[in-house]
Amino acid sequence: MNVKNNTKKFHDERITKVIKYINNHLDKELDLNELARVGNYSTYHFHRIMRAYLTESLGAYIVRVRLETAAGLLQFSSMQVADIALKVGYGNTSSFNKAFKKRFGISPNEYRQDRSLSKAESTRIKIYAMENLKSLEPKIKEIKAKNLIYAQALGNYNKSAGEAWEKVCDFAKKKRLFGFKTEFIGISHDDPNVTDADKLRYDACLVVSKDVEPEGEIGIQQIKEGKYAIFTHKGPYDKLNDSYGYIYGKWMMDNNIQLRDTCGFEKYLNSPDKTKPEKLRTEIYVPIL
Repeated sequence: MNVKNNTKKFHDERITKVIKYINNHLDKELDLNELARVGNYSTYHFHRIMRAYLTESLGAYIVRVRLETAAGLLQFSSMQVADIALKVGYGNTSSFNKAFKKRFGISPNEYRQDRSLSKAESTRIKIYAMENLKSLEPKIKEIKAKNLIYAQALGNYNKSAGEAWEKVCDFAKKKRLFGFKTEFIGISHDDPNVTDADKLRYDACLVVSKDVEPEGEIGIQQIKEGKYAIFTHKGPYDKLNDSYGYIYGKWMMDNNIQLRDTCGFEKYLNSPDKTKPEKLRTEIYVPIL
């Protein structure tokens, strides 16, 4: 590997570490010096490197992710606004309300009320979901923790996901990590109805059964053990949003479901390279209490 490729790999590995740290510590104070230490950068160079990677300043990225995470909690949880504010790193409700209104144009309480479904919307969501969900009621299952390698991509899910999968599969092939029962997992961190398409974060993941060190753009993470509601989506990936709309917008509300504080994920049961779009099968795992 030449010097240029070694340098890129070195930066990719440290940037991946910083992004993972931010995503896992939104409730903490995140200052530039601390994050620079996480990535082993000098503060001066760190700010410029992160801006180039994120296409926005590091401060803007942190504020945006905090507020978009809060928007999801307002819509899909029963947490009080004050508790949501603390969870996403705001020390008091007043500063949170001000920042939220600046981002979305309305207060957190107004946002929660505005996003509640009318009867007509609820019916429409159910009709769309019936086209692609195998069943409108999920299987409930306790699963064990899964160790993952992953590559993260930024951008429209329909475009960026392919780039991430190419990277993680090339790595797995080189390290001989593929097996007969290798699980292919996708983690979509953002709601495309809230986050701009060019800022969406997607992790293409493979479940691994042995210890693997992070390398370049390939990071490591874990899906936590616990209870999940599992829906099966049948059909093209670009219809997944309809299924998510039903799960989070209707099923959860109708059944008073409470989410655990961990990410959901998708498990791909067949390959898009060998399967017609209408025959694709995707399990959607929703972490529940």
